[in-house]
Formats: sequence, C-alpha cells, structure tokens
Amino acid sequence: MRRIVEHPVTEVGAGPYGIAVTEDGAVWFTLVHSGRVGRRDPDGSLLFADLGDSAQPSLITRATDESVWVTDTTGNRILHIGRSPDDGDAIRILNEVAVPTMEASPFGITSLYDGTVWFTELAADALGRVDIMGRVTEFPVGRTDTMVSMIAGSGESVWFTLNQGNAVGHVRGGDAAIQYYELPRAASGPVGITVAEDGAVWFAEVLGGALGRIGRDGVVTEFPLPDRDSKPHAITAAPTGGCWFTLWGSNQVGFVTDTGELTLHDLPTAASEPHGIAVAPDGHVWVALERGMLAELTPPA
Repeated sequence: MRRIVEHPVTEVGAGPYGIAVTEDGAVWFTLVHSGRVGRRDPDGSLLFADLGDSAQPSLITRATDESVWVTDTTGNRILHIGRSPDDGDAIRILNEVAVPTMEASPFGITSLYDGTVWFTELAADALGRVDIMGRVTEFPVGRTDTMVSMIAGSGESVWFTLNQGNAVGHVRGGDAAIQYYELPRAASGPVGITVAEDGAVWFAEVLGGALGRIGRDGVVTEFPLPDRDSKPHAITAAPTGGCWFTLWGSNQVGFVTDTGELTLHDLPTAASEPHGIAVAPDGHVWVALERGMLAELTPPA
C-alpha cells in the first residue's frame, strides 16, 4: 500500500494545477490562480517564478533535465522556465513564445524527443508547435467548438483530447492528417491523456466518469469508474506499466493496469481538489492539489 504525504506549498486558493518532475528530482507546478510557477527541490525547499498579474499558468511539461515548458492561457504565450546562471538559485522565464492567434488560450502542452513543443488552443480549435528555433506553427483541427484540451507525445506522434468534441485526435508528424477516434458515449468530456509503455493511449472522461483506452489496433475501450461522479481529470503513464490518474470529484488518486484493473487511494485532506499528476524517476507519484498542497505517494517498501 502506498503512503501518502501532503506537502503545503502555497496559500489556499493559489491553485496548484499542472505538475511535472524533471530528471534532477525537482517537482514543478503551476499556480493557476496566482500567476506563478513553483519548483520544489528534493530537500523540500521552494522557489517561485512570478509570471505577471494577468498570467494564468495552466499545464506544464519537462523541457530539459532541470527546466520546464508552461502554457500561459490568458497571456497567450508558451514559457520556458528554469534556473538562470546569473540569478543564483532563482527560477525565472528563460524564453517566451507568443501564440500567433489572438486569445487562442493555450492549455495542454507536451515536448517530443526532437526538441519540439506541442500545445493545444482551447479557444481556437487548433494545435500549435514550437520548433527548436522558437517558431510557431498552428494546425486547425478541422472541427469547431471542440475545446481541444490536453495533449501527450510519443515518438513522432501527438495525441489530444477534444473535450466538447467527444473524440481523441492523433497526428503522426507535423504535416500529417489528423486521425480521429470517436468515443462510444455522448458528452463523455475527455481531458487528460497519456501514452502507456505498451503503446496504448489512455484518457480520462471527466463528464462520463470513466477511463478510455485506444489500443495499438485502434480499438476504443471504456472502463467505467465505481463512482460515475468522480470526475477523472489528469492521467500519466507509469514507467513500469499502467497509468496513474486523479479523481477530482471523489478526492482520490487511482492506478489502472494495462488490462483495466483499478486501485483507488483516498487523499488525506477532504476536498483537496486533485488535478495534475506526474511520476518521478524514483517511482514516487506527485499530485497537484488545488487547495495549496502537493501529494506524494511513495512506492511500497
């Protein structure tokens, strides 16, 4: 059984939301309601980067072994955040990339092995790609009012959810046509998405109270959760197989095996609002709790 420890990182209401772990063991998180990004070092020390009064940092992904990429949804920009040699231990914006479409609302983000960064545009029905030179290319998804939400990468492929379009999209390579996978039940509201170690794609249906899986054969399978009002939100692959996910509505963290077997863990603090989730290189699972904490699930002894 996993032990769960909650680490306060900010005041209630600042909103830890997205989370990522870099190879140096640091846990990075967005504070969606206070315009900041935080870094928790392995010794427990905290650093913060202030992105400005109007910023809304949403989701986050690893950039290098010690830096991250972040979407600023209201600022309409993509930010590279890390330590600066000139600032000692401080973290700050190292680079920022403007999204060409005004008020596109960048949200989901993932980085690929080739150094490119892909993101979703909630309000523009599009994807964006930042190349290694910092140039942005936008790709309309070909459907309207879909709320393109979260995104995951694997090899040359990106997978993304259409929260209001009730579908999952797949692009192999930057100029390839989008392939869509329609979901069996209407208004399932897919959000979080990840690619598992076996190549299957898993996603969370926040409105449908279920997890979904797209096998390598293209077959879509849904796995209803015990509480259909549990609101699964984010999901991430475990390096040893299976996936971890958050249940915002039922205040839990769950694990699903490659074959769909579920294990649920209750969080210690009631109504802690779990959102983002990430697995560290040491196997610890980290969860962003919007009430102002990070939850750490340690591997069994």
